[in-house]
Amino acid sequence: MRRRLLGAVTATALLSTSPFTATAEQPDTATLTVTTTPPQTALSGRPAAPLTDGCPWATTPVEPVDASETPTDGRPVPPPLPVAARPAGGPAMAECGVTAAPGFLVPEEQTATAWIVFDLDDGDVIAAKDPHGRYRPASIIKALLALVTLEHLPLDRAVVATRDSADMEGSRVGLVEDGRYTVEQLLQGLLMASGNDAAHALAQELGGDQRTLELVNAKARELGTQDTRVADYTGLDGPGMSTSPFDLALIYREAWANPVFARIVDTDFVDFPGGPEHEGFQVWNDNHLLLNDPDGIGGKTGFTDDARHTFVGAKNVDGRRLAAIILDTTVDRGRPWEQARRLLDAAYAVPRGTGIGSVEKLPPVSAVPSPSVTAAGSPAAGAPTGTGGDDASGATGNRSPAWGPAAATTGVLFLVVLIAGIALNRRLAERRRTRQRRR
Repeated sequence: MRRRLLGAVTATALLSTSPFTATAEQPDTATLTVTTTPPQTALSGRPAAPLTDGCPWATTPVEPVDASETPTDGRPVPPPLPVAARPAGGPAMAECGVTAAPGFLVPEEQTATAWIVFDLDDGDVIAAKDPHGRYRPASIIKALLALVTLEHLPLDRAVVATRDSADMEGSRVGLVEDGRYTVEQLLQGLLMASGNDAAHALAQELGGDQRTLELVNAKARELGTQDTRVADYTGLDGPGMSTSPFDLALIYREAWANPVFARIVDTDFVDFPGGPEHEGFQVWNDNHLLLNDPDGIGGKTGFTDDARHTFVGAKNVDGRRLAAIILDTTVDRGRPWEQARRLLDAAYAVPRGTGIGSVEKLPPVSAVPSPSVTAAGSPAAGAPTGTGGDDASGATGNRSPAWGPAAATTGVLFLVVLIAGIALNRRLAERRRTRQRRR
């Protein structure tokens, strides 16, 4: 009841308590930001969810509607990321249409081009639509910046906001030039109000814009993403920007495993400091699933003209935590949080442990032995000159090396791989037993 009442409070009433207004990048925001209505084409005119069975977005997102992804430095647009030969998550995650566990009924009241519903704790994918299709994330990609911040900066570190941070484009929490904030308060502004000003302030503490971009892309690769390239750490559209529902599931599963992240996104509102000649104010969470559903545990909102609405939301029902990620949706059949709730409610009808895939990164490819070498030290006739194998994203196919007669080497390699596999299975089994005990 508490959250239902809070969700019913109007943005106008809340704004009257704060001296700050800002331009929001997503019109689904609540409270302390003033929304600029995006173009009508981005908000309506879609009576049903687009079909994706033919894999139309397997390599790149849909064409942008503006010039936000045109490079301004004269450099060419980065080529699309290679498509993985082995899509992470299992065979069902290679499908482009809707695939779901028995008992999952796809809600009609939704217009998302792509989505995924999964268990935050055991990683089971309950249902998905175009899980490895390429889409723009908008502000839900800020979870990567939050993870990098939690890894590199202490929560109590003091940060003085600059003019550049306070004047950031897009949604802002309301930083004031020369205002003093802790890293934790900036994370609150980042995750609860989607503040690009908070994002910029954190990025400067991490080493600057370019260094932060390197860190968030490295974190994405570390988590096993295959379709994600971050062009702007705030989520604003940029050249080569892309992600996928499955990649975001990897990112948010990792994020929710961090207790600080989980606590912040599950917070209704916080008191936020002002700055020189500015009083403090309240920052409210802009995630309406949290504010309107008693089982909601938070998530993240997003919107740009090119990405349209994006949304992450999660619920905890009797200890079972499920999350939904939706990309490229409109408000024709409900607000993004309402569409996410319908997907989640449909997923709760599926028994625990009934999944069609798993939100886990691909295991590393076993090292491939060097090709046979002649007595003179040159590769044997017909032997390849490279070792093959997958790159960091799992994008290239394996190449078969020339083995030659070295049976002993092959036997040793087989035993090493076998032992490693047994050890991995034991670790996974222990993790499952641990999660069951925690439930």
